[in-house]
Amino acid sequence: MVANRPLIYWSQDEMARLFKALAGARDKAMFPLAYHHGLRASEVSLLLRADLEDRRGRLSIQRVKGSLSGVYPLESDDLRRVRAYLRTRSDDSPYLFLSNRGAPLERRSYWDLVQKYGQRVGIVREKLRFHALRHSIAVHLLDAGADIAFVRDRLGHANIQNTLVYMRYTTATRDNQT
Repeated sequence: MVANRPLIYWSQDEMARLFKALAGARDKAMFPLAYHHGLRASEVSLLLRADLEDRRGRLSIQRVKGSLSGVYPLESDDLRRVRAYLRTRSDDSPYLFLSNRGAPLERRSYWDLVQKYGQRVGIVREKLRFHALRHSIAVHLLDAGADIAFVRDRLGHANIQNTLVYMRYTTATRDNQT
């Protein structure tokens, strides 16, 4: 996050509208997975088929920017959607999510997808960033009463100070300021 610039995140209603608008097995699997695990676009592109422990319902996530990598349990719906997406593929690419050209998604692809779906469901232009999904899950988990250590782990933060930033955006914090 850039200093003096407000954090960009989507409300839970906006996330629900986005998820309903998703088309195609890849996008239906990729967006919720990225949201639930606070993945950066580059982290989604790094995911390999081998990172998915299908039987155990776990995913190995290689974090970037000094964050901590780890193995995380998948929500049953995320696992079901990833399996459905993989059944649509006949290639032998090691990457989990591919572009229409059969290559890992590039930065511009995430931008284009967020623009397409976000505009479709009426999200304001300033919020149309893939990284907003990462910020959104942090705020939503804290709003739901999740422990700060859980959110830190979910985002892969090495320093808890990076996670504490999200406390300013929770409903309880905003309500106490009025």
